[in-house]
Amino acid sequence: MSSFLVFTAVTVAAVATWLIRQSTRKPTLPYPPGPPQKLIVGNALDIPKTAMLQSHQYAEWSRIYGPLLHLDAMGTHLIIINEYNLAVELLDKRGATYSDRPHMTMASELIGWNRPLIMRRYGDPLFKEIRRCFSQLFGTRQAMEGHYAVFEDEARAFMRRVVEGPERFEQYIHKCAASIAMRILYGYHPNPEGADPVLDAGSLAMRQADHVFSTPYLVDILPWLKYVPAWFPGAGFKKMAAFHRKTVDEMCELPYRTIMNRIRDGTAEPCFVQRMVEQEGTYTPALEELTKWAATSAYGGGIDTTVSSISAFFLAMTLFPHILLKAREEIDTVIGRDRLPTLADRPRLPYINAVQREVLRWNPVGPLGVPHATLEDDVYEGYFIPKGSIVIVNIWHILNTADVYNNPREFDPDRFISTPERPAEPDAYRTAFGFGRRTCPGQNLADATMFLEIALAGAVLDISRARDANGDEIVPEGKFGDGLLMHPLPYPNVIRARDARAEALLQGTL
Repeated sequence: MSSFLVFTAVTVAAVATWLIRQSTRKPTLPYPPGPPQKLIVGNALDIPKTAMLQSHQYAEWSRIYGPLLHLDAMGTHLIIINEYNLAVELLDKRGATYSDRPHMTMASELIGWNRPLIMRRYGDPLFKEIRRCFSQLFGTRQAMEGHYAVFEDEARAFMRRVVEGPERFEQYIHKCAASIAMRILYGYHPNPEGADPVLDAGSLAMRQADHVFSTPYLVDILPWLKYVPAWFPGAGFKKMAAFHRKTVDEMCELPYRTIMNRIRDGTAEPCFVQRMVEQEGTYTPALEELTKWAATSAYGGGIDTTVSSISAFFLAMTLFPHILLKAREEIDTVIGRDRLPTLADRPRLPYINAVQREVLRWNPVGPLGVPHATLEDDVYEGYFIPKGSIVIVNIWHILNTADVYNNPREFDPDRFISTPERPAEPDAYRTAFGFGRRTCPGQNLADATMFLEIALAGAVLDISRARDANGDEIVPEGKFGDGLLMHPLPYPNVIRARDARAEALLQGTL
C-alpha cells in the first residue's frame, strides 16, 4: 500500500473518530475557558512539543483565560491547573474523582508502563496493595530510620567519588541514587565503578520512558491502530513498543531474579523483596507479581526525583556560590568539623532543609508532573469537567510565579525561613511531589537522599565556576534538557574537597 493511501486512510479514520466524539452528548454547562479551537484538531496544533514550552504556554493562557483552562486535542479534553489552591481543591479534596491516570495506548498498553505504580489506573487491584508496600517501606519514621545506614554509606561513597573524579559527578549522582534504592529493595550492591547490568537495565528503561511519554503517537488518538500488523506501512511504532516492553520487563525481572537466587542459596541481605518472600506466608504468584512491581515502582519513583534534584543542586551552587558557603557555616556551627552530618542531624539544620526546598522549587523535577485523569464527570464553579479528561498541573509555573515567590529565578533558601521582618514563602514540597492520591510514591526515599547529599556537600565540598583561558569565570547558562524530567545540560564547573580535613573525614582517616 502506498504512503498516500496510508495517509488517506488515517485521515479518514481521524475525521470519523472526531465526528463520533462530536456526536456524543453535549454538556449543559460550559467547559472551563481556553484558547479558540480549530475544526477537528481543536487546540492540538497550539500545544508546544516540550514540557517546558508547554508550561510557559499554559501560564500565558492562564493570564488571559484564568487559572483553570480547557483545551481540546482532537476530541481529548485537557484540563490545565495553574494555581496551587486550585490543585488542592480538585486533586486533594476531590481525590476520588481526580486520581486516575490517562490511558495511553503506546506507553501504557503496548510498552507496559501501566504496571509500575506511577501509571497504574486508580481502580487497578494492585494499586492500593503497592501503596501499602510503600507505606511499610518508607511511610513511618521507624521504617525510615531502618534505612539510615544505607543512605549514609552510599552518600559518603558518592562524595568520595566526586572528589576523586569530579568530571563524572553527574554519573555518580545516578549511581548513588540507584545504589540506595537497590540495597533497600533488593539487597543488591551495584558495581561501584564502571558498568553494572542491573543498573544499566533500569537506566535504559527510564531513558526510553522519558522519550515515549514526551512523544505524541497516532495510536494514542486512534487506539485501533494497535491491531495493525507490525509489517504494515506506518506501523513502525509496534516494533519500537515491543523493544521498549522488553526493556521494562528486564528492569523489573533482572534485579528480582538476582535477589531470588540469593534467597535460595541463603546469601541474601535483608531487603524488601526478602521480607515479602519470607514474612507473608505462602508466596503465591499473585504475591510475586505484587512484590515485583512494588519494588520496580519504588526504584523508578525515587531515582528520577533524586537525580534531577541533585543535578540541579550542583548547578545552583555553581551559579550561586554564596549559598554553599552559608550552608557550610551552619554545618560547622551545629555539627563541628570532627564528623560528617547524618540524617539524625536534620532537625538542627534548618538552612540545609531550606536549601533542599529551594532546589525543589527552583527546578521542579517535572514541569507538568504526571497527568491525572477524571473517573467521572465533575462541575467546578459552574464549569463542566468531563469524565476521562486529562488533568495537568503546571508545576513549574506554580513554583516560579512572581505573585507567590519573590524573584523566583533567584536561588534563595531564606525565602522558606520566617523572620520578624518577612514571613516564609509557601513551602514547595507539596507541589513538587504531587497532589491527592497520586503523590510521588518514592518521595520519602528521594527526600532523605536529597537532604543528606546536600548536607554532605556543604560539609566537605567546594563548588566553583570554571575559568576560561583568560582567567575569567565561565557563568553557566543554566539550561535544561527538553524531556519530561528536568536535567541540566552539560556545563563546566570545578568541584574539589573543601580542605585536607574534609577529605580525611570522607576517607575515614580522621
